[in-house]
Amino acid sequence: MVREISPEMFGAEVTDSRLPVLLEFYASWCPRCAMMEDVLEQFASENSGTIKVCRIDEESAALLMEQYGVDRVPAFLAFSGGEVTGAVVGIVSKEVLTALF
Repeated sequence: MVREISPEMFGAEVTDSRLPVLLEFYASWCPRCAMMEDVLEQFASENSGTIKVCRIDEESAALLMEQYGVDRVPAFLAFSGGEVTGAVVGIVSKEVLTALF
């Protein structure tokens, strides 16, 4: 399951998570983001219990995007122990997402 989060939830859901986290920055108006929805859901399903998958709307996450150097969507950041361990932007396969970890 892909969990929709807000900036207020970021610490608890991402940086403080005991599990590694894949975070997608997306926009509702973005066709590339829409194309990634099924891939992200499949990745979340296949990694349930081992990798948490979250997404955050870029409209509410400008400060987080600036903090992590994200300037376009969709952008995927892998977190482990609260630190970014990998990042990729654009339309990618679930294998590319897996390789972030």
